[in-house]
Amino acid sequence: MKTAMATVADPVGFHLRAAGRIVKLTKLFQSEVTVRYQGRSANAKSIMGLASLAAEFGAAVEIECAGPDEVEALARLVQLIEVELAQPETGP
Repeated sequence: MKTAMATVADPVGFHLRAAGRIVKLTKLFQSEVTVRYQGRSANAKSIMGLASLAAEFGAAVEIECAGPDEVEALARLVQLIEVELAQPETGP
């Protein structure tokens, strides 16, 4: 199991679009992924769970990954939350 902190870069926080991007990425990995914010946690493969965390811009969230590809999953999720969510989604 690996954990890391990430700062939410999306100016509007964890809304449905941001949550959808996180779910889309997380589903590429076999690892179980949990995101924690202010004492609450959500499965990162659940769009409604993530959106319900309501993490705001600049908030620090904890990401926990457990599984065969946990190192790669954790690195990609930190990159997505801290950098890519601040940018428009590209591609299909």
